[in-house]
Amino acid sequence: MAAVRARRGGRGQEPQRGGKRRQPQRSSGPSPYESMPRIARIKLSGGLQSDDVQVTPRSLVMALTGAVLFIGAGIAGAAWLGSSLFDAREAFARGADGVAASAGFEIGDIEVAAIEGGLAITPQRAAEVRALIVPEGRQSVLSLDPQDVQARVQSLDWVASARVRRLWPSTMVVEVERRQEYAIWQEDGEVSVIDVNGERLLAERAADHPDLPLVIGAGAGPAAEPLLLALEDLPQVRERLHAMTRVNDRRWDIELMSGAVVALPERGAADALARLERLQTEHALLDRPLSHIDLRVPHRMAVRVHPTLAGGPRMLLGGA
Repeated sequence: MAAVRARRGGRGQEPQRGGKRRQPQRSSGPSPYESMPRIARIKLSGGLQSDDVQVTPRSLVMALTGAVLFIGAGIAGAAWLGSSLFDAREAFARGADGVAASAGFEIGDIEVAAIEGGLAITPQRAAEVRALIVPEGRQSVLSLDPQDVQARVQSLDWVASARVRRLWPSTMVVEVERRQEYAIWQEDGEVSVIDVNGERLLAERAADHPDLPLVIGAGAGPAAEPLLLALEDLPQVRERLHAMTRVNDRRWDIELMSGAVVALPERGAADALARLERLQTEHALLDRPLSHIDLRVPHRMAVRVHPTLAGGPRMLLGGA
């Protein structure tokens, strides 16, 4: 039995007194985890720990500097690339335009006509419109955007409005409404042709319109609209009219071809002209040798006879 106990005791150590087992001594060298590379330890631990990330003032400055340099390089590159993209886009547009022209959509005809009921368009005006329609370097009807063409045509001084449409495969039709010449405006020595709204038609020469009435005075052009419209329905006054002069920017004096002057009221000037038309119809008033007709007071008229006007002394007939 003693021998058996001796063999069993050789297989292990007897516990120390008090029933405690001796702890094995640890090796003094580094553990396998600590000897791993830092990247491997980060992966095993499931990510970066707070102790692994250290932000210093120097690293922060370097990061900000790098960001600024990166953004600056991006801006400079975008500016350079934008110019290149524009050139590339233009080259592509020209190429596509050439292909469309070769496929049968080449601009064959540009028809310029007056809008129905409007003033006629002269060949010179039509040529002016055509010169604005086709952009430089374009050959096909596909390159002509109707809205863009309309805007360009309406930018002409003498054009009131325009309608544009395409007739496939190769025709562009432009219908133009001309601004009508209504009078010649003389202001501070400057003479201009104006439309009914008193706006100057810079493309028109006063010498080309000798039959238009003359509007004289500062601000007279825009203020003349009611009288110019009224004269459309007053043919007898209109054919005898020479000039309309703005007086103190308040009222009008009308000078007739005979030299007579008609003073119109500050308010109701158009009604006074209509009254003058009736007096001419009923009494041939404007054919009398008068130097002055005063219509400034409603329902009253004062006249001054000038015996040398209209062919010499004549009686004032008709009880005007």
